[in-house]
Amino acid sequence: MFNSEAVQPHVDFLVGVRLITEVLYPVKSGKEATVYVCRAHPDTGRDYFALKVYKELTKRSFRRDAAYQESRLYRNNRVTRAFEQKTEFGQSVQFGLWVGTEFENMKNLYEAGVYVPEPIKQVGPTILMEFYGREGAAATLLQNARLTEAQARDIWALLKANIEMMLGANLVHGDLSPYNILVDADNSEDPLRIIDFPQAVDPRFNPSARALLDRDVRNTLGHFSKLGIHENASWLARDLWARWQRAEL
Repeated sequence: MFNSEAVQPHVDFLVGVRLITEVLYPVKSGKEATVYVCRAHPDTGRDYFALKVYKELTKRSFRRDAAYQESRLYRNNRVTRAFEQKTEFGQSVQFGLWVGTEFENMKNLYEAGVYVPEPIKQVGPTILMEFYGREGAAATLLQNARLTEAQARDIWALLKANIEMMLGANLVHGDLSPYNILVDADNSEDPLRIIDFPQAVDPRFNPSARALLDRDVRNTLGHFSKLGIHENASWLARDLWARWQRAEL
């Protein structure tokens, strides 16, 4: 089921600490990771968890990595040189950074009230998190969701608020699009989750953050504009950035 036998010990650990009892099936696969549905251990009080398994280093595609890694500092000169020279050791450092960074980003955002899956545990190249869906069926990607105009307006309003909350928590998603937003339009009290955070950046330190925020707003609003919602993406991003700079978020 997994891309590498190296993943199995980490799954065995999650079973051993009574978080899950078994891995059931994959629900989402991309260039960098595959997400599986797991049966939760009864002690957790949950029915299911989602397990994100990063693919082997040689099979991963760190897209546009330079913009995201800017400002992630390394105190060890050997690490810095290896990373810059793309040696095998440097790539392993990069791999560990992305997995660990995603888990930390999710924790920080979840604690800030952003609609992200609750992060449960990181073990090696795996992240165990809240399963968002119904009876083992994962929620629909925004890209594939069929929404009424009223539902679209409600979800867009909530998504805008979440982009604002992320910025207020000093994070810009950096790759936000209809392909990493899960929606359950029939659940008016809890209709979405934002996923995939390894590339999120801190706008206090990353000089690319402003441009990445612009793109996040443009990519998401572009989808909702097809559903009858017309706002100015450039103005929205500019207003968010200005309020963040004034510490108003």
